[in-house]
Amino acid sequence: MKRCPQCLFLYPDSDEKCDFDQTPLEVVDDSALEPAATRPKKSRVLLLVAAVGLILGGLVVGLYYGLSQQSRKAAAATEASTNVQPSPVSSPVSPSPSPSVVPSPSPSPSPSPKASPSIATAHTRATIDPVSTSGPGLGNRQGGKPVIMLASGGKIDADEVWRTKDGVWYRRNGIVTLLKRGQVKNIVTR
Repeated sequence: MKRCPQCLFLYPDSDEKCDFDQTPLEVVDDSALEPAATRPKKSRVLLLVAAVGLILGGLVVGLYYGLSQQSRKAAAATEASTNVQPSPVSSPVSPSPSPSVVPSPSPSPSPSPKASPSIATAHTRATIDPVSTSGPGLGNRQGGKPVIMLASGGKIDADEVWRTKDGVWYRRNGIVTLLKRGQVKNIVTR
């Protein structure tokens, strides 16, 4: 048998040079081959160390990912619990938040635009906080219930109404809703 002195690869007696590094081969007797075969090769040790490193690296990445997901869920739960507002117990309300539109039975002359003053309040900020329904709104000061006359011909009886640059806000049975300016024809008080 012949062996390459560089890579220690074994060749048959007929070969003269190493196929990998073109080094001239040395003749080796069988007694010298036995101890070399029982010794662990450097490449096997290196391969074993690389495999263990990959496994440990995968475990570290998995552990990091799991802990980061767990902390995100905990932060989301904490944020959700701090944003929950206790709701007051009240009489049952219809499950539909949509306003009820009652068509007018006969056409009637619409009141003049001077019938309801335009009140601008500070409800136009973009926030996740709930909109306050207390404050200057139509219906609180005029003594009657406000009625929103819609451009489509319907009307909405409301508990409170106020105008902002976003449109017309109204509160009915504890539900606050925004109507665009084009949807509202007029606001009157009964």
